[in-house]
Amino acid sequence: MMSEPSTKAVFQMIDAALKMSPEKLKGSEGVYQFNITGDDGGTFQMIIDDNGGKAVEGTEQEADCTLEISAEDYRGLVGGTVNPTEAFMSGQLKIDGDIGLALKLQNILNELAPSI
Repeated sequence: MMSEPSTKAVFQMIDAALKMSPEKLKGSEGVYQFNITGDDGGTFQMIIDDNGGKAVEGTEQEADCTLEISAEDYRGLVGGTVNPTEAFMSGQLKIDGDIGLALKLQNILNELAPSI
């Protein structure tokens, strides 16, 4: 069985992918905060602005949209095995703040998926 990448490693991959493809982020500007629960949890932010995007550990800026999800479900979300809408409907994913921004997240992850 392959060991899963840690939550921190996943965010490092997202950080690299965001920096690689700033043009794919246009229209998705905002601060997305992830409150990851469980053994491999933590707080991370994905910050997208006019200069592109980055992923950071901790809270660097005030969040526009906060998502709470378990580390396991988060990896599934990024890996494409967990559908964000279904996760939200079933309560695996809790969203606070700008729902419109949260909806854009799926598009961002789909764009970045090949490079993560």
